Formats: sequence, C-alpha cells, structure tokens
Amino acid sequence: MITLARTIHNLVEDLDVYAYRRGLPKICLLFMPLLYPTTWPVIVYRVHHYVFFAVKMPFVRQILLAILFCIARVINVLTSIEINRAAVIDQGIFIPHLGNIVVAHNTVIGKYASIHQGVTFGNEGRDTNATGMPNLGDSVYVGAGAKIVGGVKIGNGVMIGCNAVVVKDIPENATAVGVPARVINSKGSKGCIHYRKQKEQ
Repeated sequence: MITLARTIHNLVEDLDVYAYRRGLPKICLLFMPLLYPTTWPVIVYRVHHYVFFAVKMPFVRQILLAILFCIARVINVLTSIEINRAAVIDQGIFIPHLGNIVVAHNTVIGKYASIHQGVTFGNEGRDTNATGMPNLGDSVYVGAGAKIVGGVKIGNGVMIGCNAVVVKDIPENATAVGVPARVINSKGSKGCIHYRKQKEQ
C-alpha cells in the first residue's frame, strides 16, 4: 500500500545513500539535491508516484498530475533521466551520474539499487501487447550502458556489467556481462552497493 509516510521514508533513504557515500551524517541528506542533480528525478518520481496511486480526489489528483507532468518533463530535459511514475522502486536508489537513463512503466526495482548512466529498463517492443517489464531484486548494480529488456527477473545481489543486454533471468548474487548477457561468476554486487543500514547490520 502506498502511503505518504512510506513515500517520505523511501525518499529519506534515497537521499541518505548519497550522504553516506560522501561520509556525511544522515542530517546532511537535506543538502544532497544541491550536490547531486541526479536526485532531482528521484524526488519528482517519489511525489509523482504517490499522487498517481494514492490521491483519490479526482479534481485535486488531475491538477497535481498536470503540474508534476510538467515538472518531470523539465527535469528529464535537464538531467536526461526519465523515471516513469508507474514504476515501482523501493528505498535507497542511487544514480551517481547524469545521462540517458530510462525506467519504463511497471518496472520493479528493489532496495538499494545502483543505476549508472546510459541504462534502459523497458519491454521487448515486439508488438503492442509486449507489456513484460524487468523485475529487479535488492542490492542490484547496473553498469553503464546496460539494457534490461522484457519481463526478466534479476535476483538479489546481482551485478550487471557495462553495456550488457539482459534478455533472460539472472540468479541471485551472479555477475552477468555481454550481449546477450551471460553469467560469468557468483561474486555479484558485493562490495559495490553502499548504504548506512548496511554498516549497522
């Protein structure tokens, strides 16, 4: 269930990943939008997602959606990052660099994902009924230029290499590279995903 409290919690975790990676205390997450333009599309996505699914008053909902649509388009132009409001993204997403990132509708991304420049999540585009979307587990690292296509399932702790094209499921803790992507080892994303709660565990 999408609630305002959950949305705020997720956004706090998103911004804290940036603060933690700079070695700053959690309170400094408030300043991350000034340091990282890549947080802008994440912030807009969180608000847009909440309004789209949780606001029920028709008139208020339509007004807010129209405003957020315009803001999202401006942010898309400024950052070249497009996150569809219908995507489902858990807490702690980290986007370190600007540039050509597309997260299509109904994509599912688990906790503490690291998404790099040039990454695309989308359907196969084979016909108008090609609705299958990627489903990522927790702590997934997606390298620059990677493409994840169709209704594939990516397990927890997976690392997807730069420029890989993923068209088949990837098991947990695997490293996948190539076109099409193939599993080369079981090291996965260990050591590549960083967040504050991880240190506390």
